[in-house]
Amino acid sequence: MNTVSSPVPVAPAAPIAGLELAVRILIGAGLVWLLVKSLGHRDPLWAMISVVIVSDAELDATVKAFRGRAVNTIIGCAVGLGFLYVLGPASWSILLAMSAAVLISTSSRYTVNAWRIAPVTVVLVMMPGILQGSRVAGTPIAITRTVEVLLGSAVAVIVSWLFFVAARARRRNVVQERPSS
Repeated sequence: MNTVSSPVPVAPAAPIAGLELAVRILIGAGLVWLLVKSLGHRDPLWAMISVVIVSDAELDATVKAFRGRAVNTIIGCAVGLGFLYVLGPASWSILLAMSAAVLISTSSRYTVNAWRIAPVTVVLVMMPGILQGSRVAGTPIAITRTVEVLLGSAVAVIVSWLFFVAARARRRNVVQERPSS
């Protein structure tokens, strides 16, 4: 038996979710830009990137992304600086450090989804030292990047939480406004 089904109208959830995510990123990136500037830094690059990477439409996904980004940034900075100080600024040391960062990052269930951040951070921390032939050239970059990543990631979580609270309040108001049977 042939049945003809009529198309069911679908609510524009994707455009609305995309718009809400864009607003979250706009608010978060604006906040970190102002915070970084108020702290006397002129370049909010890593904080703004972190807002984008960590932001998600769901609060729990945002928190999970925060955890992965923060922990893997710390792993990458620690491994990069450690290898730079111990093995020196040699091209082969960065390769070993990247491998070590991957091994460390993928060994924890809290960091495995964002494991790529650790070896990328190793490169960002170690490359200035390798190019300049210095064991300490990566230290300022490691400190700045870690602080900005943590700041941007935390702001993304706070903005996500505020949107979560606002949505819950709207749902509560809608339920209260419905007439009783």
